[in-house]
Amino acid sequence: MPKVNCPDCGRGIGMHELEAKTTAQSGGFSTRYRCPFCRTDMDDVTEFLV
Repeated sequence: MPKVNCPDCGRGIGMHELEAKTTAQSGGFSTRYRCPFCRTDMDDVTEFLV
C-alpha cells in the first residue's frame, strides 16, 4: 500500500490515514490532505509518495 512521508514530521502515513477535505471551486474541485499526526496540510501528496 502506498505511503506518504509528511514534509514536516517525516512520518510515513498510509493513504487511508490521510485526512482529506474537498471544496468546490469555480473551475471544479480542490482537495487538500492533512497529516493525522502533526496536522500539516499538503496540496499535492504525489510529491511525498514513497
